Amino acid sequence: MFVLADPAHGAQRHHKDNAVLVSSYSEALELVRRGYPIRMSDGRSPASLVSPASLQFVDAPVEHFDNLWTYTMPDPPFALQAVMDDLREHLVSQAADLQRIASMDAATAFLGFEVEDFSDYNHKKIGEKLNLDAFNITRIARRAYESAFRPWPCEALDLDDADELEQILCGSMVRFSRRYGSPLDREGSPLNRTVLAAYNRWRIADGCFYVNDNVDLGTTEAIGALTGMPVTAVRNALSRDGLSLVKSKIDNNALLDWITSRRNFAPLRQSETSSGTWAWVVIHEFKSSPLDKALANIRSQVTKPSPDLDAAERAIIARRAARQLPNWAELRRYAAAIGAAPDDLILNLTDIWSPG
Repeated sequence: MFVLADPAHGAQRHHKDNAVLVSSYSEALELVRRGYPIRMSDGRSPASLVSPASLQFVDAPVEHFDNLWTYTMPDPPFALQAVMDDLREHLVSQAADLQRIASMDAATAFLGFEVEDFSDYNHKKIGEKLNLDAFNITRIARRAYESAFRPWPCEALDLDDADELEQILCGSMVRFSRRYGSPLDREGSPLNRTVLAAYNRWRIADGCFYVNDNVDLGTTEAIGALTGMPVTAVRNALSRDGLSLVKSKIDNNALLDWITSRRNFAPLRQSETSSGTWAWVVIHEFKSSPLDKALANIRSQVTKPSPDLDAAERAIIARRAARQLPNWAELRRYAAAIGAAPDDLILNLTDIWSPG
């Protein structure tokens, strides 16, 4: 939510009870232009109330709406290089186990060069000689880092990436005694946190977090990877906030709201939210069908229509009948009535219905 303050409250406007909460960028922008201060942060320090007079408004196109958030994204907890260093250690650990299970020839073929032995002395030297680009897990680790921490504009994990990540987790993150320990087994290591955070972000976006346990990773460990909190801190904070992880008592929506509102959680992309995905279905309907048919098709797919849906539809029909564009407030009202992400809807419907 965007947090603003009504200037009518004067010196009391910064108090929590007087906060004005809105969920869309368009509404926040409208209120700021009307003189409402807004809480802002650089992604590292706590947000503070900033007056409109202190802001510079920049009207410039962005390739994706989500790119707006990259300017204030929380700093990644570590550099990509730390993940790559861990990956080298993990691959040497796998090679050492392969030599024990099969042969040195098998381990050599896996690494891509000859190895005399896997002694402690040679372990790091072997890792430094690896050509990481020769391993598919390197590509997946890079994609996982981008998806988990959003350090620069990038796409979310797709289904194929998520499937490969799941196979890596199933095949590698196992609780047995390796000849040489792997960072993938160490809670909180850059590699461990990256793959867990990326996989569980995808599960949140896919609607199967805590519902579908294809990989038994432990919910507190998953939340720790997503938020950067130690497992004990996760348990204590959930208990303090009245949230249970007992299957029969879990409130999944409340749990997801709690996770995604943590300070060090990189915000979900629009495409990773159910309302964002639904917004593009709605946009496609308006692009491909006449207005009356599009409205009917959309209504038929809404699970729980809002009591305000009839009025929201009538406002849009009236505007289009007069060859006018619905204003932002009317489009937000319609988006709220059908449960779609308002900003994507506003930007795209304005484009679709603009003259010429």
